[in-house]
Amino acid sequence: MIVAKASGQDDAYLGWMVFATLVVVGLTTLLQVRRLGPVGAGAVLPLFTAAFSIPFCITALRDGGPATLMWLILAAAAFQLVISRWLFILRRIVTPTISGTVMMILSITLASVVFGLLNDAAEAEPVASSVTALATLVVVAALTLRGSPVWRLWAPMIGIVVGSIIAAAFGTYDFDRVTEAGWVGLPTAGPELGFDFGIPFWTLLPAFLFLGVIISIQVNGEAISLQRVARREDLAINFRQVQGALAGTGVSNVLAGVAGSVPIIVSPGIVSFTQVTGVASRRVGYLIGGLFILLAFFPKVSGLLSSLPGPVMAGYLILVTGTLFVDGARTAIQSEQNRQRLTIAGLSFWIGAAFQFGLFSLPDLGTVWGTLLKSGVTTGGFAVVVMIVFMELTSHRRMRFESKLHIEVLPELSTFVTKFADRRGWDTAMKDRLNAVAEETLLTLAPMKLSLDDDDDDDDERRLVVVASSEGPVADLEFIGGGSEENLEDRVRQLQQHDAEIVAESELSLQLLRHYATSVNHQQYHGTDIITVRVDPPEAA
Repeated sequence: MIVAKASGQDDAYLGWMVFATLVVVGLTTLLQVRRLGPVGAGAVLPLFTAAFSIPFCITALRDGGPATLMWLILAAAAFQLVISRWLFILRRIVTPTISGTVMMILSITLASVVFGLLNDAAEAEPVASSVTALATLVVVAALTLRGSPVWRLWAPMIGIVVGSIIAAAFGTYDFDRVTEAGWVGLPTAGPELGFDFGIPFWTLLPAFLFLGVIISIQVNGEAISLQRVARREDLAINFRQVQGALAGTGVSNVLAGVAGSVPIIVSPGIVSFTQVTGVASRRVGYLIGGLFILLAFFPKVSGLLSSLPGPVMAGYLILVTGTLFVDGARTAIQSEQNRQRLTIAGLSFWIGAAFQFGLFSLPDLGTVWGTLLKSGVTTGGFAVVVMIVFMELTSHRRMRFESKLHIEVLPELSTFVTKFADRRGWDTAMKDRLNAVAEETLLTLAPMKLSLDDDDDDDDERRLVVVASSEGPVADLEFIGGGSEENLEDRVRQLQQHDAEIVAESELSLQLLRHYATSVNHQQYHGTDIITVRVDPPEAA
């Protein structure tokens, strides 16, 4: 509603956007639950409209039109699909530090939209608009801050209802769209879409690609959090399911772009809903998706949603803006222990804010570059990426070892680990510990030939890549190989929970690995496994 109204679109287009959004959200919620091949999480991950994309969607529609918005959303969706497929490679680039920083900058751009809504309403009804927005904000904030878990889930809906009632009391709620809409039916017409790759597309493309990154990291976090709260047992995170959730959201944005809707994310409330209700059954997901699709064919519902007064939405979005900034800061701080990287996040935020508010006087750089530099998201996002890449290039270089995945490469692996320890200047005790960890990890992963006459060469096709890095006196060995069915992290955890005096021969390597390593993390992706083993110095272990 905000995107259509703020960009000057007519009621027909607004009605279509509401209809298309409900259908796309419903269909892709079902896709996330059902899962088709690698697409979908196979879990209850309802989809939701991405509020932080509002400023960019408004600009795209106002400067370019529906076709420009469609191609920008499709570009962001394509980027999400690339991230989902190559998540194990892009995990060093698509980081929480970048995501958190851009989320903080997005709160500034979203705030400008909120203030615009309030200013427009205040010109016509200054008292009514201020009271309506303030009442909506107070109700939503009070329930969010002090309400029970159930009330917090319903806080946005209750605040919007209260604000709408107050707007109706002031006579600023226009019910004509609701009364004129039929009970059952379809929109009269959709937007005219086509090829539009003009200047607005190219100037907004970097911002939408950053939105693709933000959506991917948001979905990644929600999918991981849902696994933690929905499982009865403490198991390692299934990153294949996370990849499915990312792919499902990418497909949802493909559909959203083609249908003339707005960018889609996973509902931020699903983890809280699961914690409060204790229900994670996929039947709930089928019900949610089905209800969204059903509601789309009731024009009265679309009319009700599309006629909400601007001050009501502004009051709600004030809280969203504050929450977005806090979530961004928390994402960066909680997931990043390196003080220099946190400094990068803070510095990039203020760089983005300075460009967003035009605090720098720039020469005439042309339409494209001039527009890019006016956006805090593109300037701040580019700054954080450049500084993180600089940190990576100027830090201790990672060492890399590659071979086939077989126990016969153990001597070469030992030589590699010893060379790595020598470059870091570590003593013999640390070298021995690293060699022991490398040996036991390889013995756990490598296929053992049953006899010397075994002619099966399948294991020769499996490759092993070991990446060695350090952080002070602590070493990290990252083993990257072909996909496996069992999760090593879960097996180590089971050994910790069920210590036995007599160790089975098949579990001996795991027991030794558990003894030498500080931590073992096993991330399973489609076709690729990444096992990260952290090793502390012997005196610190």
